[in-house]
Amino acid sequence: MVTAPPRRVTPFSCAVVANQRSARLFAIKHPHEADDIRLELLATRDNALRAHDRGGRPAGTGVTGISYADADRDRDVMREQFAAEVVQWLADEMRRRPTDGTLRLIAPPEFLGALRRALVTRPLAAKITECPTDLANLSVARLEHHPTMIDQCRTAG
Repeated sequence: MVTAPPRRVTPFSCAVVANQRSARLFAIKHPHEADDIRLELLATRDNALRAHDRGGRPAGTGVTGISYADADRDRDVMREQFAAEVVQWLADEMRRRPTDGTLRLIAPPEFLGALRRALVTRPLAAKITECPTDLANLSVARLEHHPTMIDQCRTAG
């Protein structure tokens, strides 16, 4: 009787694709070969604090004469707040969906830094690998074929 070679079982792994406006949590699946990935959208989180949609002064303030320094500081504060929300959201999602694999965190460098600062005291930080790239505006179909995403998912687990 011929037996098949043992199948390599990879742990369940996830990827988070985020920026200052939104975050999406995906399960990484490898249906055939290492270069063939499928992403299953598990959850999303949008930034409800986003007051600077088009630059300039915060929306709805009615204040004229706000300085660029004030607007930059407000954006920094909102970025840090949303990063803290995303980290809490991820911790909740990981409790709901236990994983033995690695959590891939893919975000632009500025937001990745804010996420890193929010993760400092969390045990979740030990399972994270980072990729400083902005892929948040890509569709799921484009993400599945994007070279950076494929490279990040190739080593999932």
